[in-house]
Amino acid sequence: MLSVLLVTYNHSKYIRQALDSVFMQDYDGPIELVIGDDKSSDDTIDIIKEYQNRDPRFTFKFLENEHNFGTTKNYQRCFPACSGEYIAIIEGDDYWTAPDKLTCLATFLNQHRECSMVSHNYFVFLEGEKRFYPRLPIGESFIYHSARDLIADNIIGNFSTCMYRKSELLKLPPRLFDVKSYDWIINIMLGTNALLAFINKPMSVYRVHSNGVWSSATFIEQHQQRLDIIPVYDELTDKHFEKEFNNLSAHLEKEIAIRRVTKSIPKSSLRHSLKLVNSLIPPIIKKILVLLLPPAITVSIRKRLS
Repeated sequence: MLSVLLVTYNHSKYIRQALDSVFMQDYDGPIELVIGDDKSSDDTIDIIKEYQNRDPRFTFKFLENEHNFGTTKNYQRCFPACSGEYIAIIEGDDYWTAPDKLTCLATFLNQHRECSMVSHNYFVFLEGEKRFYPRLPIGESFIYHSARDLIADNIIGNFSTCMYRKSELLKLPPRLFDVKSYDWIINIMLGTNALLAFINKPMSVYRVHSNGVWSSATFIEQHQQRLDIIPVYDELTDKHFEKEFNNLSAHLEKEIAIRRVTKSIPKSSLRHSLKLVNSLIPPIIKKILVLLLPPAITVSIRKRLS
C-alpha cells in the first residue's frame, strides 16, 4: 500500500484542486489517503468528505482534528499514522500536475534502495501575479543530494514534492519536533545517513499566496527566520555540519544587508542604473545570465526595467 498524506489548515479555497490532482493519478495499487487537518475553521473537511467512495483504490483515514497542533506537531503525529511503505505528501494549498507522479516516485524508490526519499522539480505559482516559473531548469534526469547540499541550497523546497520511506521517517529523533521543523531540516536529517534524490521533471505546483505561513513572509523575514533557526538545527545535527551552517549564515546576513540597502535607494534611481547596465551588456551575455540566474532574480530585474 502507498500512503498519501494530505496536510490541511483552512484550505477550503484550494483543496478541490489538490484532491483532483491526487485522484487523477494513474497509480494502479491501493492508496491510503491520510488527512491530517490541523483544526480548520472553514469547510475544508466537508469538501474532503465529498471525495469518499469516488475511487475504489482509495481508503480514507481522518486523523483527530479537535485540537490545533501547529505545523510541526501535526506532521509528527501524521507520519506514524500512515500505513504505507512509502508516504507521498501534498499540502492542501498545493497541487500535483503529472498523472504519473506517484507511479514515477514509487518506482524510483523501488529501484534505488540507497535513497531515503525522492523529490522532484516543481512550478512556483505567484498567485498575486498569476504567473508560473519552474524552480530549476526542466529536465528528465535525476541527481543525488546529501545533507550538505540541502544546507547550501534547499532545492526540494516543499513537502508536496516528496515521497519518503516510512521506515526512514520513523527514525527521526523526537526532539526534532520540539522545534520549528519543516521540510528543510527533516530532509537534512534524512540525508545524513542516506542519499536524497531529485528528479528534474516538474510534477507539482507550489502556490505562493498571502495566507501561506512561509510564502506570505517578506524576503528579509524569510532570511531572518532561517538565520534564527540555524543554531538550533546545528545542535540537532550534532554540529556535523557546523561549517556548512556557518557559511549559510554568512550568506544570509549578506543577502539581508544587500536587500536593506537596495530598499533604501529610490526606485527611479535604481531603475535608471539597471537600464544603464542593461544597455551595456551584449545580448549573448544577457541570454547566458537568464539561463544561469534563478528565475526569481531575472523576473525581479525585468520588473525594475519596465
